[in-house]
Amino acid sequence: MIACLSIPGFELKAALRARPSLELRPAALAPEPGAEPLIGPVTAAAEALGVRPQMRLGEALATCPQPVRVDPDPAAAEQALDEIVRALEDSGFAVYPATPGIAYFETRGVERLYGGLDAALRRALAAAGPQWDARIGVAGRRFAALAAATVARGGQLLVVRDEEVGNFLAPLPLSLLPLERQRSAELEALGVRRLGQLAGLSGGAVAERLGPDGRRAWGLARGGAAARVRGRRPPSELVEALEFPEAVGNELTLRRALGALVETILARPERHDRFVRKVALAARRFLAADAHIARAVH
Repeated sequence: MIACLSIPGFELKAALRARPSLELRPAALAPEPGAEPLIGPVTAAAEALGVRPQMRLGEALATCPQPVRVDPDPAAAEQALDEIVRALEDSGFAVYPATPGIAYFETRGVERLYGGLDAALRRALAAAGPQWDARIGVAGRRFAALAAATVARGGQLLVVRDEEVGNFLAPLPLSLLPLERQRSAELEALGVRRLGQLAGLSGGAVAERLGPDGRRAWGLARGGAAARVRGRRPPSELVEALEFPEAVGNELTLRRALGALVETILARPERHDRFVRKVALAARRFLAADAHIARAVH
């Protein structure tokens, strides 16, 4: 079976880890710079006032005049997801992190370790931690597992057996599919609003009308292709830090410090004959100093 661990509003929750006082206030993740002005996930307090994710910013401000707009923090989200994935891996699961807040793993191989499917899934929820309000969907195919995780409640395990997939997916909305808004609008204009309605159409007709993306969405609405989940290869990290004795506001000094950090980390013997896959740079201001940290992940 394939399991999907889902954390709704993950990017907002990750950004609020540094500002926990905002969790109880009406707050929403601000749109990305240059992107369509649609807000991201919202807190429960904002939702209670009528603010919804993917609402236009102007409409959200009219609904709730003074919501707190939280800027996206991709570095915090990546770090938080990595912590969750590492915790799952430490529990014996081979994990494939798909998108922020979504990770897949197979239960085969760990069910015997924990004494059955239910016990293994509860171990995975415990590894993710209670603060994230995670939920897990399980099915024989990846998309069905994602759909199950999407409709499950926080802390719930929802298992969909192979013979139940068609009936389970049929009433679910098209928003679960990776379709552009324009394509979804086309389908809704034709009266197709549920996965079961899309699955009942001819695959050829859908491909002719919506192209390859439409044909792929049609296949997902029918359960998706059968494919195993291949866990990631756990990366090794090299970390270097530089601390200034006092606050620095000179750009040239910061550039030189960054260059020194990069040169130092690339010269580390652990990096011999290995390529750098990712570099993360973070700057934090403390009471007495700024610390500039560069991390290279192989």
